[in-house]
Amino acid sequence: MSGPDLELYESAFREIDAPALIVDTDLVVRDVNEAGLAFTGYDYDELVGQPATVISGDLETYAEIVETIAEEAWSGDYELRTKEGAIVYGSGSVAPLIVDGWRRGYVAIFIDTTKQRRYENAAEVLNRILRHDLRNDLNVATGSLESARARIDDEETLDLLETAEAALGRVSAESDRAHDLVDHLEGSSEAENRPVRLDYALDEALIDATRSFEGVRFASSAVPSLRVVADHLLAPVFTAVLENTVEQSDRERPAVEVSVEEREASVLVTVADVGPEGTMDRGDRVLDHEGAELHQGSGIGLFFADSVIESYGGEIRVGTGPDGAAIVEVRLRTAEGP
Repeated sequence: MSGPDLELYESAFREIDAPALIVDTDLVVRDVNEAGLAFTGYDYDELVGQPATVISGDLETYAEIVETIAEEAWSGDYELRTKEGAIVYGSGSVAPLIVDGWRRGYVAIFIDTTKQRRYENAAEVLNRILRHDLRNDLNVATGSLESARARIDDEETLDLLETAEAALGRVSAESDRAHDLVDHLEGSSEAENRPVRLDYALDEALIDATRSFEGVRFASSAVPSLRVVADHLLAPVFTAVLENTVEQSDRERPAVEVSVEEREASVLVTVADVGPEGTMDRGDRVLDHEGAELHQGSGIGLFFADSVIESYGGEIRVGTGPDGAAIVEVRLRTAEGP
């Protein structure tokens, strides 16, 4: 193949939005398009000439691909390891390149399903919380009620009943909340990241939080009308962060302040419990990064927020200020476009 036909196919390979690469018969990378470089995090010269195993995140699936393409094209799901070592997910196909009747190598085309997989994983965890963690509170409530019935004339009966009622209230609230967050995730796994107005999302979240917590003061500094990489879950994410900040507060009168700081190619949104004293100086907002990474025990709302923010290519950090008050920092990538 030569001339205009070769140029046409080379142009198609370079311009296609899906990550794609070409390997030779020894499965050494010989070419990769721009989408493939962006997906893996490598520069062109870093990846070309390397064995395909360098980007494989699942050697078992890699072996399956190698075995299959000896006879026919392969298609399915896979795990890919980026230059930074992160695992991303995708589906796609690997097909032989036949030129003049000879097998010269293989072309692999991928579809990024990382966001869908993360949302599905988060939904699975939240469902597990509903089944396990909330069941523990139900058991506490049930046991307390049974004890109350057995000791109906005892002076501690009212305390037992109050314990049961409080536990049932937590179960009900957390169950409703978790179901809502699961619905968000399951209905959004195929949502594409796009430019989203940060000020609109924060305004919506502040309104929702104000309605949920009567007597709690929510305040925000001026929010620039910039756009960030996100989707329609950005407002629910900020609502979850605001709610978590109130729920973690041990003050009689929590007051939550939101501030926004523009940085190069990103924006930092800080949510802090400042209490009745008012605004905390920016210089005092020092996160205790020791052990500050989020985990499933950080709370349903923050777990949901962390799962979504990660799908945007952003990051959440949690910690405490000098007075022990809760602080959450959300970093988002700024976006171009309308």
